Amino acid sequence: MHAVLDWQRRGLERHPATFSSPQTPRAIVDGEPRILFSSSNYLGLAERSEVIGAARQAIRTFGVGSGGSRLATGTSTAHELVESTLAAFLDYPDAILFGSGFAANTGVLQALAEPGVRIFSDASNHASLIDGCRLARSHGAEVTVFPHGDLAALEVMLVEASGQRCLVVTDGVFSMDGTLAPLPELTQLCRRFGAALMVDDAHGLGTVGATGRGIVEHFGMQQDPPDVLVVTGSKALGAEGGAVLASESVIAMLRQRARSYVYSSAPSPAVCAALTAALDVLDGPNSPVPDLHRNVDRMATRLGLDTWPTPIVPVAVGDETASVQAAHELGEQGWFVPAMRWPTVPRSRAILRVTVMATHTDDQIDGLADALARLGLPRT
Repeated sequence: MHAVLDWQRRGLERHPATFSSPQTPRAIVDGEPRILFSSSNYLGLAERSEVIGAARQAIRTFGVGSGGSRLATGTSTAHELVESTLAAFLDYPDAILFGSGFAANTGVLQALAEPGVRIFSDASNHASLIDGCRLARSHGAEVTVFPHGDLAALEVMLVEASGQRCLVVTDGVFSMDGTLAPLPELTQLCRRFGAALMVDDAHGLGTVGATGRGIVEHFGMQQDPPDVLVVTGSKALGAEGGAVLASESVIAMLRQRARSYVYSSAPSPAVCAALTAALDVLDGPNSPVPDLHRNVDRMATRLGLDTWPTPIVPVAVGDETASVQAAHELGEQGWFVPAMRWPTVPRSRAILRVTVMATHTDDQIDGLADALARLGLPRT
């Protein structure tokens, strides 16, 4: 089964006037229309006229491709602008844009790794961080995985590593269960032991925090942010690419040593322009972030949750076969909600991974909640 975005229905070419606002999330799955509750396009910015218009103008100005790596011929004013805009938006000294969040995570960890460096990674981190840690180990760093969210266990490990150069690595929003890393406590622990902190906020940018500035804003940690922050353009910003934010010296080092940056063709100028436009929307008076927060609250309430911090809402099923059957039955009723099962999640802990968008209507949220209830979900 695969999902194909229904661009004809969205009217991108036939009815451009309808793109003054985001459209209802829909997909065509095996030739049948479905209401989409599985997209990471959380704010609907992939369809915003401002974002589409910026990409089109960049294509007319720069062409389709970048033409080379960033250190050769691939850097344009569009690349420099999105990096400076990201740094200003998230209040960091500098930023560097990679082709994807995966490339950003692997590039950072490979570049920072060398003998004498110890990396501590949360057991539930994204695959890109896991692969980055594997690269780091191959470059001489020592990697230790600590139990998910277990700060006591991490503290013991940091005590044992006293005197070494340490880096703690965690997701900001965990992509399967939708929970948040305990950023204040993690920061305090790292500062106490002199360890650096790297946070992958791929699913946090645009979704958490009052203005969508992510986990740092959510916890009010603007005065003491992570040493390294990774964000992506492929989720709430509606485009693609990944970026690393850090001090000017760290970013300068990454431009020379991060292999997934140095040896990859640069993202297209159109992608850069789209990201810049998306950030402008977030920073403007018509930001869709409040709509997303309202929809998340409505979905959480309908599923029996008092509060929920992110647009990723896991619906517990348990059995792998039952999760696939539930996803199929939802599909028959006109919904697209994927089943997540081992190895993506632990065995016998399969879920339906519901993702809420700013563009969902009340009727769609209530309709899905009712459909889940008829299936006896969520199961505890």
